[in-house]
Amino acid sequence: MPRPALPPRGLLNLLAVAALLRGVGLGAHPLWLDEGATWAWATRPTWGGTILAESNHPPVWWIVTRLWVAAFGDSEAALRAPAAILGVVSVYLAWGLGRRLLDGAWRPARGGFHAAEDPGDGARAALWFAGAVALSTYFTEYAQEARMYSALIAEALGLSLVYLRWLDRPGRGPLVAYALLGALALYTHYFALWVILAHGLHALWIARVARAGGARLAVRPFLAAIVAAGLLFVPWFLYVVTHPQRVATGEPYEPFSRLLYVLWRIGAGPGLVVIDRARLDEGPEAVFGEEWPVVGLTALLWFPSLVAGVLTLRSRPGAGRFVLAGLLAPIAFVLLIFPWVQLIHERYLVFLAPWLWLLAVLGALGQRGARRAVLAGSLGLLLALGLVAYHAAPVGLTPLGPERSLAGRPLPGRMGSDPGEWLAVLHHGHVYGKEPWRAAHAFVAQHAQAAPGAGEPADLVLLHPWYLRTVWGYYDRGRLPLVELPEETLDREAFEARYGAAIAAAGRVFVVLAHEETKDRDHYFRLAQATAFAAWIPQGARRLDSVPPILFDRSWGVRVGILNRRESP
Repeated sequence: MPRPALPPRGLLNLLAVAALLRGVGLGAHPLWLDEGATWAWATRPTWGGTILAESNHPPVWWIVTRLWVAAFGDSEAALRAPAAILGVVSVYLAWGLGRRLLDGAWRPARGGFHAAEDPGDGARAALWFAGAVALSTYFTEYAQEARMYSALIAEALGLSLVYLRWLDRPGRGPLVAYALLGALALYTHYFALWVILAHGLHALWIARVARAGGARLAVRPFLAAIVAAGLLFVPWFLYVVTHPQRVATGEPYEPFSRLLYVLWRIGAGPGLVVIDRARLDEGPEAVFGEEWPVVGLTALLWFPSLVAGVLTLRSRPGAGRFVLAGLLAPIAFVLLIFPWVQLIHERYLVFLAPWLWLLAVLGALGQRGARRAVLAGSLGLLLALGLVAYHAAPVGLTPLGPERSLAGRPLPGRMGSDPGEWLAVLHHGHVYGKEPWRAAHAFVAQHAQAAPGAGEPADLVLLHPWYLRTVWGYYDRGRLPLVELPEETLDREAFEARYGAAIAAAGRVFVVLAHEETKDRDHYFRLAQATAFAAWIPQGARRLDSVPPILFDRSWGVRVGILNRRESP
């Protein structure tokens, strides 16, 4: 193996581009629900509260965020900065992985990795692979999210590099590093298990191939490192099994079409054919009926390179076994557990993205002449469309009719995207963005009486379902009185018994709804309306205004309904 050298200038340029793309607009979008949970868990009063905040996710990201917030504050950009940094690191790790697999001078000495005829081709392919990771908005999205998925990508790449180093130079150092990094990955996200098991299966596979050829490849030390990583994870595993939580998987779905969607989304990125709440309600047929040109175009730009990449691996048996194990083993495991745990989602399978982009790059560069130009150009066009749709998406919301009023103040019918803005040709009114909690809270704060006078009733916020308090709390910081409504559907009698007194004492009630878990999404607004009218009229209210929920239309959406008994704000 050659001596370590400084990264090539092309890689340094790619790292600068990756840092720019992950830094631009880092705090532009508001936090969405899960990011609010990251903030809530990281800012709990005690370290124990942070570490044991929930069992549905391991605690590493809450710990990282707590340390980061203590040093740099908790603005949206600050909360997302650790993920952005790891997103840039992933570009460097992707280059290192590409070099290990494709550059004959760096390929492992064991495992059937043969030297290339032209080592320069492998070095160039590694750089192209890193460029795809740097430019793909699929990777950028998770690098701009205050969640653990960017860390999972970096850890998956790091585990692959450590494993390949062990294949090249067997020894105690890589094994210890793998056990420690494997445990860290498991404490970051449970699906790191699929990455580790894929490496174990690859080790058994190449040992069998070596034995069939009359050689011997000792893989027991590596399997022991996997066991060591598992043993380090046992303390948290015991906590999980003794503190189970409900896993929300949504409506039942067919796994293979969802998996195909995930594979497509990894190539197309998040900005093209955005699936928001309205489109989820419409169903796949309606979405495809409107977006079939974009879906068809992006599929044609993406899938042929993947197929060509699989075919190219036939001439690279060592890299082929490793890439296919990294892809097929996790997919098989996810499908195997699907009857019990339905978690085929683009977030939970982020660690597949590097392998798919590596296949696509290999497929394009492995061709000659016009076919190479067509496939490489297709990937370039796909990346360009994704960048425009993601980074040019408007963040702000525009008031849309029909206009209403509350105590003489105008209110919009809903808040949505400007139908005349130029990017509508790509998104058709369904813009990429996170849930508009910042705008929804600002709207409530604008119409609420923050400091009522003596004897004047205070305002009240009803939040449904209760777990929205994490992201609402980030923006409100306890300024407005809050009542958290349950997930289950209460009838009127039970609702009035629990919340009637609080509503009766309020001057204005804001009903904030998102991720509703009642069959009738306006169920709790109707109950609050009936309860308020029944309580306020006997108290002598001279004016009762009722504003049905106003939709803040971005991503899953936030709705705010208002009940008012004052004559003026």
